Amino acid sequence: MSDLIGLIIPGSLALIMFGMGTGLTVSDFTRLVRQPKAVSLGLFCQIIMLPVVAWILVKAISIQPIFAVGIMLIALTPGGAVSNLFTLLARGDIALSVTLTAISSLLAVFTVPLLLNLALINLLGEGQILRLPVGQTMLQIALITVIPVTLGMIVNARVPDLTQKLAGTVKTLSMLFLMVAIAGIISRERANLVPLLVDAGPPAILLNCVTMGLGLFVARLARLAPKQVITITIEVGIQNAILATALAVAPQFLGRTDIGLVPTIYGFTMVVIMLLFVGLLRVLPGILGDHEETVRQ
Repeated sequence: MSDLIGLIIPGSLALIMFGMGTGLTVSDFTRLVRQPKAVSLGLFCQIIMLPVVAWILVKAISIQPIFAVGIMLIALTPGGAVSNLFTLLARGDIALSVTLTAISSLLAVFTVPLLLNLALINLLGEGQILRLPVGQTMLQIALITVIPVTLGMIVNARVPDLTQKLAGTVKTLSMLFLMVAIAGIISRERANLVPLLVDAGPPAILLNCVTMGLGLFVARLARLAPKQVITITIEVGIQNAILATALAVAPQFLGRTDIGLVPTIYGFTMVVIMLLFVGLLRVLPGILGDHEETVRQ
């Protein structure tokens, strides 16, 4: 069962990343040059601020080490196609969201193996067998993220009509496979589910809320446009829970379904929190300052 889950989740992620790639263009990767302030600030929040905040949380709060690894794993896998959807719902800067997702996905190939190994050593101790071979992990993450995105971009550039026709099918299949795998994780680890909710649930929710608050504060402090403030707030709150789950449960990575429960739970709570955030923006359009033109478009 574990091996099957370990195959389905990376496969679902690859399909999702392929679908994301069909909506990307080269300009999404060059926007850093054209909008350096917003993109650099967003990447700082995702790549540096998130892991630091997560590390402070797991050290400040009493939490089982194995669940603390799950929290760190969430913080180390920024971005994801879901953030683009919520940016659209919140009427933020879609182009900035797509750019941050694309670039952070590339950077994750290098940052995740290095920083996760540091977290494993510090949280579990040198004697633990959980360790990732850095070079091999970089290659495997690229195989399920960067390469599918690249293929999606190529297919979209060559046959855009085909990608539009396949978009719905790809999304449906990937989400179907993902739900089956998540059900398998919950079934296998059902004995750990209640301890997880009690132990890791509050830190996961706290991580989501604190990082969103910090993202909003930093973006406002930098005097970014309201749409960009919305986008950065969402981007630091929406983590790639699918990638985190794949890294946790797949045999070629950590191979631990108990760790995989943490990003699974986070994936649910972050959606609820984001829906509340979007609703708040609709009810109180002036909450981010001179924001009315943003929500009305």
